[in-house]
Amino acid sequence: MTAGLIVATAAVAYAAASDLIDVDALFRKPVQRLPALRSQEMPFRYPVRLWREGVEGEVLLRIHISVDGTVDSVELSRSSGHAALDSIAMAGAERLRYHPATVGTQPVAVWAALPVRFQRTSMTSSPEER
Repeated sequence: MTAGLIVATAAVAYAAASDLIDVDALFRKPVQRLPALRSQEMPFRYPVRLWREGVEGEVLLRIHISVDGTVDSVELSRSSGHAALDSIAMAGAERLRYHPATVGTQPVAVWAALPVRFQRTSMTSSPEER
C-alpha cells in the first residue's frame, strides 16, 4: 500500500513539475558543434629550398582548441619524415584560429586531428613567386 502511494505521489509531482518547466528538455541531448576555422588563410609556408628539391610530405598533428578558439597545444602524431616540414606545420598550427566547438550554446575545449600536406604538384608556382 505504501509503495503505491509513493508511486502515485511521484507521478503527481512529475505532472505538476512538467506544467512549470520543460521536463523533456532536461533529458534531451544537447546539440554538439565541431570547431570551424575562422579564416581560410593557412599559415603554413612551404620552404623554397625543399620545394625546389621536390621534398613532399604530410604531417599529422593533434591540436587542442580552447574555449576561445585558439590553439593552445600542438602534438606531432605522425611525422612527414622531414624535420623542417614537421616544424613548419607545428608552428603554423599554433597560429590557427577557430570558432570553438560547442555543446548546446556552451563553448568547449576539444582535441582535433589536423593533417598538413606539403605537395608540389598542387602548386602552380614556387613559393617565392607567390
